[in-house]
Amino acid sequence: MRVRELFDYFKPYGFEIPDWKIAEEYGLNPSEIIRMDLNTSPYLPQKWLKNLESKIPKLKINQYPDATYRDLIEEISKYAKMKAEKIIPTNGGDEAIDIIVKAFIDSGCEAILSSPTYDYFRVSVELQGGRVINIQRRENFADNVEDILSAINDKTRVIFLCSPNNPTGNTIQYNDVLNILDKALDIAVVVDEAYYEYCGKTFMELTETYDNLIIVRTLSKAFGLAGARIGYIVASKETAKLLNRVRPPNSLNLIAIELAKTALRDYETVLKNVRKIIKERERVRELLSTIPRIKAYPSEANFILFQLLEGDAKLLHRKLMEKGIVIRYLGPGRLQSCLRVTISLPEHNNRFLKTLERILKEEI
Repeated sequence: MRVRELFDYFKPYGFEIPDWKIAEEYGLNPSEIIRMDLNTSPYLPQKWLKNLESKIPKLKINQYPDATYRDLIEEISKYAKMKAEKIIPTNGGDEAIDIIVKAFIDSGCEAILSSPTYDYFRVSVELQGGRVINIQRRENFADNVEDILSAINDKTRVIFLCSPNNPTGNTIQYNDVLNILDKALDIAVVVDEAYYEYCGKTFMELTETYDNLIIVRTLSKAFGLAGARIGYIVASKETAKLLNRVRPPNSLNLIAIELAKTALRDYETVLKNVRKIIKERERVRELLSTIPRIKAYPSEANFILFQLLEGDAKLLHRKLMEKGIVIRYLGPGRLQSCLRVTISLPEHNNRFLKTLERILKEEI
């Protein structure tokens, strides 16, 4: 078959290894495996599921959902404190990224990334025929705004920012975003706020002033609804109209919509769980920092980036997998000595810390 030329060089997104495959490869019982690699929440309020169970018989599953997603938009509007006309629900944050890229990237156009960052930005741009310009973050992982602005040319269509950034966990400064918006008025500036609830810092209100600012959010992280695949875009009224022209029809299912509405109405529960994660994050980072050969970086998300100062980080990753603890290895490249661990339940975090310390003492 005559496939696209991009397949000569295109690197697909790295899908997460499922539990059953890890269990088979390492001779484990799936129940032994702890997933600390996905940046998802360990909490899913059962009352949400019970509420959903009572509504399922009334859902017209044989029909498509309301194509305007009016009821869901109303709940997002209340939560985000943004007008409904500025909101586009999406099938997770990744579809939001795809919609933006389809709207702005033609073949040969460029998108600027502040790297290292979320790899799906690259994937989406390259699949659309665009070219990715990677601007390396500073030594402390801060965005290099000067180099980002210097990289802008006639082919630039999108600048992707991520705050808090995945996988480094740091946020971008407010004035830096303003600087980029002011100097890139004809370029889409996307801020991925997937982990917003863990830091409380948002640039959403700037969509009232800047047509070129687009915010991406998700219910996969703090809300604990990764399996439901619900995200949303917030932009100015005019930009939202433009993006709505390229969004796919009926990409959200009725059950996910109902679950999302229930969760958005119960933000107090979400906030309670967020506070638990933040408390655990600080505890885990403090304990990580006491382990020899480990450097743990500050984080404003639900994960921690840490560096193995001596030894093989990829081997450490495998040794943890052998013991049923799955975290994310971030090599090769600049982060080849680094790993990222998602904050989970206290008992999972404790098992990770004890196992890590034992491996470093005895095996690496």
